[in-house]
Amino acid sequence: MKPLRIIKAVFCVALVCLLLTGCQERENLKDLSVVEGIGIDYANGQVGITAQTLNLMKEVTGPDALSGNITMVSSGQADNISSAVENVSQRLSKKLYFAQNRIVVFGMDYAENHLKESFDYLLRSANSRPDVFVCISSGEAKAVIESVEANSLVPAQTISDLLEEGEKRGTSVTVTVNELLNYYTDKTSDIYMPVVEAGEENVSATGIAVFDGDKLVRVLEGDECTGFMILSGKIKEGIIVFNVDGFGQVTAEITKTKTKTKAYYENGRVVLRADIKADIILDEVENGLQNSISKEEAHRIARTAEKKIQQLCEVAFKACTESSSDCLRIGEMLAKYDPSAYKILSENKNAYLSSCTLEINASCDLKKISDNSNGS
Repeated sequence: MKPLRIIKAVFCVALVCLLLTGCQERENLKDLSVVEGIGIDYANGQVGITAQTLNLMKEVTGPDALSGNITMVSSGQADNISSAVENVSQRLSKKLYFAQNRIVVFGMDYAENHLKESFDYLLRSANSRPDVFVCISSGEAKAVIESVEANSLVPAQTISDLLEEGEKRGTSVTVTVNELLNYYTDKTSDIYMPVVEAGEENVSATGIAVFDGDKLVRVLEGDECTGFMILSGKIKEGIIVFNVDGFGQVTAEITKTKTKTKAYYENGRVVLRADIKADIILDEVENGLQNSISKEEAHRIARTAEKKIQQLCEVAFKACTESSSDCLRIGEMLAKYDPSAYKILSENKNAYLSSCTLEINASCDLKKISDNSNGS
């Protein structure tokens, strides 16, 4: 019986310690400042941190409980990110709690000149989370973090949702801290991140920044972004606009895409081949009322849409390769499909990118046409 009593005693002690620990954690929560988003800038030789945190002191009841901004913004500066974060904590008289952080925003100046300096913090700091979205502000990161997002409850969450929706629609991308670090350390790829801009009322996605190593070399915009998303196989749906003889300007919605890419070495050059299948429906036809759409005309519209998709991919491919950025992961595909060629070419990325060519096979299936159609 004695061993049984000892076991029971040990169990009771462990249970009490566990309960006390839980109480201690709950008690300390009031001493924490819950971070929803942070901005990282560089100015006057120092790193600036802007933190958007929950305002737990704001008491709202009734109909207003689920409306209005429930966050506050605080800033701090220091020689590095960790010290600047500590500076913010001191100003708030509370420790910053990052478990709920949704987004990290780099100011444009920081992204262009100091991005590499953030990697050690993002990799090693206990405050860094691998699944948090990262993006670049077209100006200061502080302006993005301070955006009220039309007085939304948690503006950082709204910006995070903006990036996710942008990726679905082919206008932006989502990149996490973990992906950012992997892109940098992977010899077969380069970094890319979404670019956002703070307006008077809200933040908008304006482009995709592409890198050569840790150097920002170009910001893709408009058609370049859409083409990049199609080539990368990330777009879920989106809008393309093109002209068709007899019908004028046609607006079509992409409802489904599938992209297969491979790279190989042929005739002294690297070839990136992309096979793209897309389902589209017609949203608007400029001269649709004057011209009924037969099966033959629908086929012609689909072929024109294929050419448009090809053009979008070509402008994105040109923008990336001419900037010596392998954000399309051509090196990775070459290593997979033609490893012997990659082994020879990998030491000179710029050489294989500058001579790389794109071959596209685009196929569009017109799933639905306007009510004016006399065939489908």
